[in-house]
Amino acid sequence: RQAYVGARYDTAYKITAEELKYLARCVELLRDQTQTSCEKKMTSFVENH
Repeated sequence: RQAYVGARYDTAYKITAEELKYLARCVELLRDQTQTSCEKKMTSFVENH
């Protein structure tokens, strides 16, 4: 949390293009995993009702 708050409110915070690409890829992977998980759960609702 401290890292988030520091980055969010520190006007001197810098991130490299490489770091940003890495974080963007992590977000994409999380999004994909979340979508897959939600789709499986929704399918289970349909199959069980």
